Amino acid sequence: MNMSRRFLGSLPVSLVLLLIASLPSLFGGDDGSLPFSPTALAFDVDSRTLVVAEQTGASVVLLDERGKELKRYDVPGHPSGLCSYDGDILLTIKSGAEGYLLRLDLGNGEILSKLRLGQGARSPVVNPVKKQVYVCNYFENDVSVVDLDTFEEVGRVAVPRMPAGAVVTLDGSRLFVTNFLPDMRADLAHVASKITVIDADTLSVLKHIALENGSNGLRDIAIAPDGSTVYVTHNLGRYQVPTTQLERGWMATNALSVIDVASQELEATVLLDEMDRGAAGSWGVSVSPDSKYIYVAHSGTHDISVIDRAGMQAKIGAHSNPASINADLGFLVGLRKRFPLGGNGPREILAIGNRIYVGEYFSDSISILDVVSIDEVDTMRVELNPNILVTIEREGEILFNDASHCFQMWQSCNSCHPDDVRGDGLNWDILNDGLGNPKNVKSLVFSHVTPPTTITGCRANAEVSVRAGFKYIQFAEVPEEKALAMDAYLKSLRPEPSPYLRNGELSEAARLGEELFQGKARCSKCHNGEYLTDMEMHDLENAGPKDKTSIWDTPTLREVWRTGPYMHDGRAASLYDVLKQENHNYAADRLTEEELLNLVEYVKSL
Repeated sequence: MNMSRRFLGSLPVSLVLLLIASLPSLFGGDDGSLPFSPTALAFDVDSRTLVVAEQTGASVVLLDERGKELKRYDVPGHPSGLCSYDGDILLTIKSGAEGYLLRLDLGNGEILSKLRLGQGARSPVVNPVKKQVYVCNYFENDVSVVDLDTFEEVGRVAVPRMPAGAVVTLDGSRLFVTNFLPDMRADLAHVASKITVIDADTLSVLKHIALENGSNGLRDIAIAPDGSTVYVTHNLGRYQVPTTQLERGWMATNALSVIDVASQELEATVLLDEMDRGAAGSWGVSVSPDSKYIYVAHSGTHDISVIDRAGMQAKIGAHSNPASINADLGFLVGLRKRFPLGGNGPREILAIGNRIYVGEYFSDSISILDVVSIDEVDTMRVELNPNILVTIEREGEILFNDASHCFQMWQSCNSCHPDDVRGDGLNWDILNDGLGNPKNVKSLVFSHVTPPTTITGCRANAEVSVRAGFKYIQFAEVPEEKALAMDAYLKSLRPEPSPYLRNGELSEAARLGEELFQGKARCSKCHNGEYLTDMEMHDLENAGPKDKTSIWDTPTLREVWRTGPYMHDGRAASLYDVLKQENHNYAADRLTEEELLNLVEYVKSL
């Protein structure tokens, strides 16, 4: 295998892909199957069945308690979340640019009901008190409320940005929703994602709970069985310091935020890393039914943490300054043990009794762990796809999310590009253009076809940036064949269709905006061609106090609706702010307010 990959790594990507298609035995056998990617877990108590949603496999598989496959059902789209209710399965899927909620018969896989919701629909959670299910519409920045008796959408609640998960309080009165990325400009003193609290009776927002500075990439959320506490896993970027080292979480840490349900306040943010070993990609979180342990899956380091919940909560409560806990890498010493797993990319984690089920996204496997104590965990592993076929693009995706090659495993590429290679909403002081001038993280979509790849143009192309990223950001040297796999993965990515389109077409306002874009506003002077960039450097005369230049690369506008904040230093929270406050290309001087709004509508539709 290694010799084959070294050989493939020396060939052009097009030839590699041809070889993969004609010689699948190189990557998994003649009868190999493309990845299934287990992405969500649920457990049906009545049938004692584990239900696994497989994202790229477009399927749902049923396993018994020991992991034996019972049934597998194909579904009409790519699953993005599931939960069980009244003997059936509620499953969210993506089908093209559309999002749906399905109700599946657990016995035969029949689709009993199908409801179209928002784009990016994911993470359904049931409120048994209200007989409702809530679905996060990731790309539309709202939460759908569905009546379970009629299976109709009865309302939507707007949230700040990219709702990714939710939990319901035990009395059914409130919903806590994670917002994946910050919704603000990036040059502020405090930049962080929020937790939105929603009143289930009125469907109104009660509060936005701001997390610690640098919090982003909110991966999962769980509520303790006693209903007292909510736990959220996320990145905690140390973006206010230069990226000169990794030791002791200098650049990136991985955190568990603890929220008191009664007060709706952040109690503390606890670091999941250790002094000399990161816990990159902390993802799934679950609490044991007896509330004794908190379990966290670390997707980038391929292990899990078992945390003494009572001990951790007591230590938080006795702390003289809980706000400082987010800088204490030793806080969990004596309260947590980490256990390695055999699979790659553990993400979803589910606790049933004394057993943990962990979905391993990249190895198509489920780890089943019996927790005897915090010091003793018995592990077995179930392969869902024994003859998995790993293409070169998939190898690159695995590498992008893997921190095991990084110095002390603090971070992976995903740490700064958590939204499927898009940015994290933060400014970072990367040393490729000197010290003391932080820049906003760019999306990597189309990076290989729109050189140069940094806002200051200091990297000639994405190939150079990929290799420099490993060397100077992760402090790692990777073989050239791995860098080529990363190139192939990034080249394979395509933008998500804009949720601002109407049935795939421009709205009337956007059509008017397109005319302005091409004419009066003069946007197309620099933003033109297939990728809406001239790939040239321009002096915008907008240098800030920390900038050493005002000459910037023209970015692509494809999928720009998704990649805020804007400008080289994230000084504009929205596209409207770019035009109105920054007077970009002096558009605000030439356009009326209505024209500005139409232009923004068009750009958001790209």
